[in-house]
Order: sequence, then C-alpha cells, then structure tokens
Amino acid sequence: MARLPKPARRVAARPVRLLGWLLGIRPTPGRAPTQERSIEVWQWSGSKYRWRAVILLLVNALVFVALGAFTFWLRTGRWVAVPFDKYWEDWWRAFDPTRPEQLTLIDYLLYPIPADQVPWMMVIMGLVLAALTAVPILVAMLYRFPYSLIFTTIVGFVAVLPWLAITTTLCCLLVRLRVLRFSFHYATALVAMLPLLAYYAFATRNATTAMTLPPADLARLYVPWVLAIVAACLLIAVVLLLAWMVNYRPGAIAPLLAVMFVVPIVLFEVKVGRDELYYRLLEADFGPTSKTHLVAGLDAAAAIRQLARMRVEDPEGSPVALRAAEEQVALEWQLRLTTEVADQRQEVVSACDAFLSHFPGSRYVPNALYIRGRAIDMRVDYGLFRRDWRLGFYKDFPAEASRSVWQDLHERFVRSGFWGYAALRLAMLDARTGRMDSAVALLEGVSARAAQAEGPNAAQEPPKSWRTLFGTRPVPGSLDVDPAAVAIEAAKLHHLIVNNRDPQQDDRALRRLLSFDPRHPMYRTNLRQLRAEINQKYPLTALRDNLDVLIAATDPSDSRRIEALKACVEELKGDAHSDALPQARYELGMAYREDNRSTEAVTVFEEVVRLHSDSPWAIEAGRRLANMVVPP
Repeated sequence: MARLPKPARRVAARPVRLLGWLLGIRPTPGRAPTQERSIEVWQWSGSKYRWRAVILLLVNALVFVALGAFTFWLRTGRWVAVPFDKYWEDWWRAFDPTRPEQLTLIDYLLYPIPADQVPWMMVIMGLVLAALTAVPILVAMLYRFPYSLIFTTIVGFVAVLPWLAITTTLCCLLVRLRVLRFSFHYATALVAMLPLLAYYAFATRNATTAMTLPPADLARLYVPWVLAIVAACLLIAVVLLLAWMVNYRPGAIAPLLAVMFVVPIVLFEVKVGRDELYYRLLEADFGPTSKTHLVAGLDAAAAIRQLARMRVEDPEGSPVALRAAEEQVALEWQLRLTTEVADQRQEVVSACDAFLSHFPGSRYVPNALYIRGRAIDMRVDYGLFRRDWRLGFYKDFPAEASRSVWQDLHERFVRSGFWGYAALRLAMLDARTGRMDSAVALLEGVSARAAQAEGPNAAQEPPKSWRTLFGTRPVPGSLDVDPAAVAIEAAKLHHLIVNNRDPQQDDRALRRLLSFDPRHPMYRTNLRQLRAEINQKYPLTALRDNLDVLIAATDPSDSRRIEALKACVEELKGDAHSDALPQARYELGMAYREDNRSTEAVTVFEEVVRLHSDSPWAIEAGRRLANMVVPP
C-alpha cells in the first residue's frame, strides 16, 4: 500500500494530536516534555508503588460498590437488584420521557422514607451523593480517565442512578481536558463539577410525589443537594491536600472514601434505624395506599365483556348468548377472586409478622399490627362486583380471626392512634358473642378518649426550634383511620346496645342483629327474617323500631326507600320511648341526598341536629351538612 505524502500525514495526525492535547496524553517520543507537574499516581514507576496503586484502586472500587449497594438499599430495602426484570424496568424508567410520572431526585427524598418526616435522611442522602460524585472525579484526576469509568459504572448499575452516572462521567472527562487544567488543581475540579450543578437543578423539577407538599417543606428538600455539592467540594479538597502531602503517591483516596462510607451508615443506624425503612416499604406495599395488594376500585367490566365476546361465535347477532357468556365469565372471576384475595391476605399477614419478629421494639409496631388486622378484616364486596363488575373491599365488619391483633393493640399501645379503632373492633366482636358489658365499657372508653382529644388539654404540637429541626417527627398513627369517624361509630353502637338490652333473653335478638354483615347481599333478607321472628322468639326485645328503620334504609329502590323511611319517621314520632327516630331521620336525609334532592336532605339533616342534639346521629348529620352545597 502506497504511503501518504508527508504533508498529508501531518494533516491526518492533527485531530489525533488535538485529542491527546485535550485529554492530557503525554507527547510522543521525540517531543520536548511538558513542564506541567503530573499528579497521577502512575508517575511513581517503582514496582511497590505500582502494586500499591493497583491494590488501592481495587479496594476503592470494592468500597464504592458497597456504597452503591447501600444507596440502592435505601430505596428498595434490597442489597441486590432482584428480580432482574424489575431492576431493568426501574433502570430504564429514568430514560423514558413519555411516562406520566417522572422519577426525579426529589422522589428519592420522599420514598420510601419521607425526608420531611425524618430530616436526618437529608443529611444522609447529601453525604452519599457527595461520595458518589467526588470519588470518580478524584480517580480521573489521580488515576486517569479510563479508571474513573469503573466508578461511574458502579453509580449507574449498582446504585441505579443512571443519569447521575452520565453526569459524573462528563465531569471526569472535563477534569482531564487540558484547556481546563490549571496549576491549582482544585480549581480544575471545581470547574469540572459544573455539570453536577446543572444536574441537581434540572433533576429536582416536576417531582411527582411532591405535589402535595407546602412550598416551605418543598424548599427544604433542596438542602441535600446543596449539602452534596459542599461535601463533594470538601472531600476533593482534603484528598488533593493529602495527595500533595505524600507527593502524589497512591493512597490518598482510600481513607476519605472509607469515612464517607461509614458516616452515612452510622448516621442511618443511629438516627433513623432499619425499622424505619422496612416499615415504610411495608406500608407502601401492603398498606391502604398499596397498588398491588387488596386494591379497590378496579373496573373489570371491559375485560369481562371482551372475554365473553371471544367465547360467542356471533356476539352481534346473539345478545342473549353474549349476556350468558358475560355472566359466566363474571362468575368465574368471582370464584378466582376469592382465592386471589386469600393469597394476598396471607402475603400481607406474613410480611407484617416478619416485620414484628425482626423489630419487636420498633415504634412502628402499632402500625404493623393495624395493617395486619386490616388485612384479616378486609372482605370483598361481592354485591358491588355482581352489580357493577367493579372490585371493592370493606373492613367495617371485623372477623373473629383478627381479635388477637386488636387485643394486642388495645392492651399494649394505649397511646397509639389506633387504640380507639382497636377498642371499637373488640366491642363489635364482644357484642356478637354476648359480652355486652365488656362491649359497653370499651365503647365508653373510645368516647372518653375522643372527648379528651377535643378538650382544652388536647396535645399540642411543640414549637419549632433549631433543636427540633432534625428531630424525627411523631409516628403517623392513623393511616386510613379517621379518629372522629371511629368515635361516631362507637357512639352509634353504644346507643344501640344500651337502649336495646334484653338480659332476660341473654340479648339474643341484639346479638343476632349485630352478627349480620351490612355489606352482605343477604343482609336485608336476614333483617326481614329477624323482624318476622320478633313476636314469637324475642317478645321482650326493643329492637322492633330499629329493625323497621334498617329494613326501610336498605331498600334498593330510591323512591321506595324514601317513602318507607318517611313512614317510619311518622310512626316513630308518637313513640316517646323509641331510640330509632334519630336514625330514621338521618337515613331519610341520606336517601334524599342519594336521590339528588339536596334541599330536602339539608332540611332533614337540620332537623336531626336540632331535635336530637344528644344523639350520635346529630354529629353525623352535622358532618354531612358541612360537606353539602345547597343549590340556589
């Protein structure tokens, strides 16, 4: 092959020399060496220095892998990214700009441990990010650019922060550019960190989990990124100073990397705790806001219709056959739903048991007990599924299997926000089994706790100060429990029991009524059957008026329900001993409201508040009035 003429070879070599000049590659033999002092560890050509440089580089990489795994663990509770399909899904999620929910750095501060509730997480995340960004830059300065790719790869694939890895790689490339290389090497590192500033600025915008935070709390979430920049600058300064003191021999990075690895772990263990992380993951996966377990509101109508059309040869010409196929598919789904819900319930219970066994002294034990009891009590609303083909759950009819959970929660955690909820559930279970005195005592305790919480001695939030800035916030003890609603339900049950006791017949009629599940499709039939047996089997009970109101209130037709409740109200007005009149008026107001007759509903609710002010139904009616808008 003919060689190029010398002028052509010089022109072809210019891009190569330019790239080498930009990256700081040493000049070719025959050229005069540059006078710039090298800070690379490879300048020490002795065998022991080369071995020391290689060994320390490997040690740094191993410690950096542990730091990346710790970063991944802070978000997932897992040290290793398994299963791998979920790992790659999370990895590619950062590169998908079409997702409705974009993952940003702010989201890392709000899930799984919210930094606004555990402020020490801001410090921990700031230190971790400082180490993840500063170490690769230092390796690029002291070991050359190709070796820094080892560390940026760890950031991208072990810590699973791909955009941070790309940005840090750009910083490592900039720090090797000759045009940015100053005699003051620290200035070179600072200039090379400018892409990180841009990354922190853009990666904290449009966070999906921060939409509900007030502006002050949202502004405070930027503290970790400021801390990450400042800590990274300090880390680079100290390492370069140590390297200068040892004449740029190998070993300047390892001590500081070890410190930056140990300090966040110690802070997390002492100030936050592993139970904080595992409970937050438990609540996210199995709590009321779970998107995978016992999820209500799913509409199965479209899927049922599609499967039914696949089973019918001519869906358009056979509407009867199509409807029969839809009913068959819905029945199959209902049978399958029973097994699926049982499996999910067992999975929730097992996860709660694992948390309780690993962290028996955690402040989140009451929360885990509540999630466990909630899962046991959760029942499928088959009436809703048969009627609308929508999946719904309810938990207001406790199962006997959950008694031990509520008993433990009620006895051990008196100051917990779930104490009243547990007491109400125990009262309902006791009333079904005939222990009416115990049920009444529990319900009176709930009412007393509610009155104390609303009184002048109610607990107040302590004033904020610098001492409490990094203090862990109180345990969120409510989840999906409304203490006011619990108090009202307890008052309703107490009102029903104390006004309808029948000790001569061992409260059998009352026990039977309380054993009926209000959400069961046979609830109204059971009520009618009990009402028909009152005169013969339970002649001494006072439940006749209560049963009449309940039967009228459960009529599936809006118009018939309104007429039946109006008849109950008119009949009970003349009975001075009836305790069901407040409930009859309240149910009439609810019937008007569901029939979109707001004016009549408001009038009836106002009557309940005015005429039955000492009744729990008056409190419920007042809450309804507060949420209603009367048309002009």
